[in-house]
Amino acid sequence: MKHIVFLEQYGSLGGGQQVLLELVRAALHTGFQATVLIPKGPCVDRLRALGAQAIVVPECRLSQGEKNIADIFRFAWYGCRTFLRHISLLRHADLIYVNGNRLSPVAMLAQLMLGRKAAYHIHLNHGGLERKLFLLALRLKSTRALVLPSEFIRRELLAADVRFDDPRVQVVPNGLDARFSDIPFQDRFTGRPLQHIGIVGRVSPEKGQDVLIPLAKHFPQLQFHVLGDAAFSSEDYYERLKREAPENIHFHGWVDDLPAKVNEIGLQVCLVPSRCPPESPERSFEAAPLVPLQMTALSCLVIVRKLGALEDVAQELRLETFEQDEELKIILSKLQLFPASKLAKICHDNYSTCLLGYKNYHFLENLQILLGKNSEE
Repeated sequence: MKHIVFLEQYGSLGGGQQVLLELVRAALHTGFQATVLIPKGPCVDRLRALGAQAIVVPECRLSQGEKNIADIFRFAWYGCRTFLRHISLLRHADLIYVNGNRLSPVAMLAQLMLGRKAAYHIHLNHGGLERKLFLLALRLKSTRALVLPSEFIRRELLAADVRFDDPRVQVVPNGLDARFSDIPFQDRFTGRPLQHIGIVGRVSPEKGQDVLIPLAKHFPQLQFHVLGDAAFSSEDYYERLKREAPENIHFHGWVDDLPAKVNEIGLQVCLVPSRCPPESPERSFEAAPLVPLQMTALSCLVIVRKLGALEDVAQELRLETFEQDEELKIILSKLQLFPASKLAKICHDNYSTCLLGYKNYHFLENLQILLGKNSEE
């Protein structure tokens, strides 16, 4: 039985980790043995429930934003230490699959010193330092694939460096996991006024939850919801939001069962107001957002900022878009005037388009092909 060792940089359950769970599911369905090196967190139990071996490793903690020389040394030392601690496991891997870039040195050392094959999966629109790391990976003949989640990222990489024009750079679009693929359409507007609006995902400045504060003050009759928790050193931002929020903003923390929570709240509209991070005002990190897909599949009306890969998803699913925060007041005012039947039809059309292109079995099939092809001799 072939053995794939996955290297995961976070133990949380963000978008990248949801893709990891689908990768592991695809590996197990294909008949591979799957082992995951991963920091402590809720993703560990999910992996073990699937039947994978999950080995807990320390997390590589780096500064938020632009990295300094200390981060570079910490990154390199972490990679060397993790490689040496797990060298016997890595030595017998048929493929090492890196999910996120913080464990890239572990795979590169295994390629150089043990002759192993590796694949690298990118989830964000990274900047210069990370791009140099990906180019270094492509210089190694034993690198089988650099996996991108969207054509947007391919365009960004090619614009930055023509060396990314390599047949090993493969686009495998994200898809819905099983939780969202088989839920029938639910009319969230007929018989009820527009009342519940929310933002789903990790709480951080670049995800834009702060747009809810002026909206909640402007629409005191509406209820606004934050579904998600702080991550990656964003605790101060989360606490500030809770201090400044009026009473009609509700904080639900981490949500394990999103479909059930959406139904419990009666959520009707989901905003995706992601923005460029302060340290990189010209570059969106949004490479292949999952939240618009998931919330569209849950029959919500989804409104996204025209930014990065969000704009591509919005065009494909025909979602409402905005550019400036101030536009949200106009959009919500307009939606309040729409008849429920029109809002329900918009949601149903978006739902049908989403499931047609992103249903779980399509995603799983693409991942199985990816893993099978890149683990071959």
